[in-house]
Amino acid sequence: MISIINNPNSTAAYFRQDDYDQLIAGGINKRAVEKGGIQKLLQKLGYDGLEIVYKETGQPYFRQKPELFLSLSHAKGWFAVIVGSKPVGIDIQTVSQRLKQGQDYFRNERELPFSEDDQALHLIWGAKEAFYKLMEGQIPDLKEEVSMVSIEEESLIIEFKSEKHNLGYKILEEVFLVFTR
Repeated sequence: MISIINNPNSTAAYFRQDDYDQLIAGGINKRAVEKGGIQKLLQKLGYDGLEIVYKETGQPYFRQKPELFLSLSHAKGWFAVIVGSKPVGIDIQTVSQRLKQGQDYFRNERELPFSEDDQALHLIWGAKEAFYKLMEGQIPDLKEEVSMVSIEEESLIIEFKSEKHNLGYKILEEVFLVFTR
């Protein structure tokens, strides 16, 4: 079932494709399955039939509607998209036991209080990924320049260049979904 999240300047949608593992094991091309999952979400949001192309920065957009902003994410059968009238970012990821071991790759000193909390580490990673997409990759040092300030119920506060930004999140069946608002 596709779930939809309406925000003031954007709409996000996500779902889990239950037969994902069987499709991949059956020999269907992983990229084709991923493209199909994203297309299913875009169709639900009313954007079917629009061609997705990519800027030099890697940011996707609709060729026929370049005034809209688009962000995509997928992980192990989970798919997420966000479309907005302003820049957007989204990240969906499954639980990873290795994230805690690799936290020094993405967690900075200001985020040290979160270092023993697996859930917080997943949310930090997801928030940085979603925000990086919103900024079209124009953050030279994501680890140091973006910091998690607080984790509240369905709300993450990050700081970038002394400005605070509010992101939304949901935790679903061992999956973390983080999106810009």
